[in-house]
Amino acid sequence: MEKLKSYLTLSVFILLIGGAFLLNLILPPPEVLVSERRRPVSFPKFSINNLISTEFMNGFSKYAADNFAFRDELRTIRAASVFYVFRQTDKSGIYTDKSVGAGKFDTPNERSIRRAGEKILKLTEFFPNLNVYYSVIPDKSIYTQRSFPGFDPELTQTILAEQLQNLTYIDLTGALSGGDFYRTDIHWDQSKINGVLDTLSEAIGFTLDKNFNVKSAGEFHGVYTGQLALPQPPDTMRYLTGDAIDSAVIKYFDPSVNGWVTGHMYEIEAASGRDPYDMFLRGVQPLITIENQSANTTNRQLYIFRDSFSSSLAPLLTSAYKTITLIDMRYIDSRILTDYVTFAQTDADVLFLYSSQILNNAEVLLIN
Repeated sequence: MEKLKSYLTLSVFILLIGGAFLLNLILPPPEVLVSERRRPVSFPKFSINNLISTEFMNGFSKYAADNFAFRDELRTIRAASVFYVFRQTDKSGIYTDKSVGAGKFDTPNERSIRRAGEKILKLTEFFPNLNVYYSVIPDKSIYTQRSFPGFDPELTQTILAEQLQNLTYIDLTGALSGGDFYRTDIHWDQSKINGVLDTLSEAIGFTLDKNFNVKSAGEFHGVYTGQLALPQPPDTMRYLTGDAIDSAVIKYFDPSVNGWVTGHMYEIEAASGRDPYDMFLRGVQPLITIENQSANTTNRQLYIFRDSFSSSLAPLLTSAYKTITLIDMRYIDSRILTDYVTFAQTDADVLFLYSSQILNNAEVLLIN
């Protein structure tokens, strides 16, 4: 009987391993990991040196994990075990909360935040005579009902204030709530940031036409759905229109032609793409200008040093300014910035508006 048990155990083991091996030979590997919005790791380059240095084996391990048959289904089983069987609060740093949905609740990286403040201060040399403001986009982790780790806005402001004493700080913490963010994504819902508009207009001193129309671009699943690997109800991609927004002229700087091209405020078809938030001002762009074509507008200008959140905020500020220039320092080096952007000397405002993800990773800002 002992020998029979051993044979049965060995046979089951061989069937499981052999079956998995055959499945991975038969089933084609995915071209894109849709749920995670990325391509799978490619098969590593083989060489004797790579084999000796373990580089090949490390690369193969990542390749096998990304291309394993039924990978998404196995990830879901693992996530369900983590949350519902072992009752853990997070899976690989991804938390869930009834008030805000899913999120990666990182704590402040004090060294990086201090470095971000130094970089922001260096940029102010380009516009010594303008009104300069800075603000931190609150992470939705601070609005959770449960006691999770998360980003500390008070600590962040204390650190930034050391470098930015001559700049005006705008606190947005009280202007938002957990329900103003997408439940499956990091970003805020454009249709729910009325409090942010009020706070900015009061602090900077501009008049805004908030006679907006709310429209829907359909349902979508944000980045955290794939990272969490559990079924999640979809969010709705809403966007706002209005007279100033609809008539504005949008120009994007296209590095491929080394020049400016016209485009749209909202790329509606992108809402059903890999990254739905790209529908707002084409997503990742180094430089964008929004020119207000409405009658009776002022000549006032606004420069926003931004990350992805401002893609949905800037359209709503159109009625308050003649021109809004959005600058993403992740994609343009500060040493060539003035080759492409001419900063006004008067009648203009500057706003540095960054989320916790940028402040915690200040090295991504190309400010030298």
